Amino acid sequence: MKLQRLLRAHTPRILRVACLLALFALAMFVWSLFDPRPIPVILAMSVGQVLGTFSLLAFLAVVACELRDEQRRETERTDRGSP
Repeated sequence: MKLQRLLRAHTPRILRVACLLALFALAMFVWSLFDPRPIPVILAMSVGQVLGTFSLLAFLAVVACELRDEQRRETERTDRGSP
C-alpha cells in the first residue's frame, strides 16, 4: 500500500526519470554502433541494458498503479449504481 501511494504521488517524476534512463541507454547503444571498440560495446551491453531495464520496470510500475486505480474507481461506480 505504501508503494502505491508513493507511486501515485510521484507519477510524473517517475515517468520523466524512466524516459531519461531510456534515452541514456539508447544513446549508449548508438555510441557502441558508431564506435565498435570493446569498451563502448561492453558499456552498452552492461550499463545500457541495466538502465533500459530499470526504465521499463519504472514505466510498468506506474502503468500497473494507474490500472489498479482505474479498476478501483470502476468498481466503486458500479457499486454505487447497483441497488
